[in-house]
Amino acid sequence: MAKKDKLKTKKNKKLISSTKAHYNEDVVKLIKIGAIVLICFAIIYLITAIIKGEIFKKEKKQEVEIQNQEILMGESFLKNDSEYMILYYDFDDPNYSNLYAMFVSNYGSNSTLPLYTVNLATKFSQKYTAGENETANTNPTSLANLKVKGTTLIRFKDHKVTNYIEGKDAIKNYLGNLK
Repeated sequence: MAKKDKLKTKKNKKLISSTKAHYNEDVVKLIKIGAIVLICFAIIYLITAIIKGEIFKKEKKQEVEIQNQEILMGESFLKNDSEYMILYYDFDDPNYSNLYAMFVSNYGSNSTLPLYTVNLATKFSQKYTAGENETANTNPTSLANLKVKGTTLIRFKDHKVTNYIEGKDAIKNYLGNLK
C-alpha cells in the first residue's frame, strides 16, 4: 500500500505541476495579447500623428514682422517722428473697430504721415480716457493733461497737438482729405 500511496502522491504532484504550468501559459498568453494591443495602439497613434503633421512636421520659416503701428497711450508725445498722427479707439468695439482698422489700412497704403493706433480698452489707456461726466481736453500740451473721449484722431507736429478730431465721420473726412 505504501507503493500505491507513493504513486498517488507522484500523480498528484504531476497534476499540481501541470496545473501550475497551465496558469503560467495563461499569464504568458495575456501578456502577449496585451503587448499586441499596445503595439496596435502605438501604430495607430503614429499613423494618425503623421497624417496630422504632428510628426515629421516641416517648420515653415516665417519672416518676423515688427508691428510699429500700435502703441501705448503713454507714447503719444514721445514718438521720434517730427510729424505724426495717432488714432485712439477701442479695438474691441463690436460696431466700429473694423471700420477704424479699415481707415488705418486705407490711410497706410497712401500715407504721407505715420499713423499710429492706441487701444482705449487697455488698462494703460484708462487713465487718459475721459469718463461719462468728463470732457476731453482738445488741446493737451503733455501726457499729463491728455484726455480723449471716445474715438479720437490727434495730429502731432514737433510733439505738440496741431489737430484734434473726434467722431468717425470727422475722422473719415480728415483722413480722406490728406490723401
